[in-house]
Amino acid sequence: MAHKVFVSYHHANDQSRANHLRTFYGTSNTLIDRSLSDAYDSVNNDYILSMIRTNHLKESTVTIVLIGSETYKRKWVDWEIYSSLRPSGGRSRNGLLGIYLPNAGIVPARLQDNIDSGYAATMRWENISWQLSTKIDEAFQKRSYDSLVRNTRDRRERNS
Repeated sequence: MAHKVFVSYHHANDQSRANHLRTFYGTSNTLIDRSLSDAYDSVNNDYILSMIRTNHLKESTVTIVLIGSETYKRKWVDWEIYSSLRPSGGRSRNGLLGIYLPNAGIVPARLQDNIDSGYAATMRWENISWQLSTKIDEAFQKRSYDSLVRNTRDRRERNS
């Protein structure tokens, strides 16, 4: 079964990997290109989170986080993971899949919490050609493991 997948990543550093992923492994309705490239013009965090869920994560059931050298520094990556883990308005939480890029650095803290708990699946970029579909399925299946979800960490307030 094909799952709709949202891809979260550091735009300035990892755009080419995200493009490669979508071009070679996505179909028109599988890998959704709705990531946040710019900030919302609002100081209301509840509004911003609502917009992330409504406009960016809609229809997706799995969130892939591309883990590059500076992904952990990005506010929007953290907020996308946070929103992915929250059921809201009739939509269930997303499964999580972290993909370690060849230049992987520190794992975003909220993703690491869920790797440590066993909720998030992981894989290496080098294995994408033979492992991606299986790992997306694994992340999708883990959506029902509510007790493993770790989403209590404070959200990042800014990029570092």
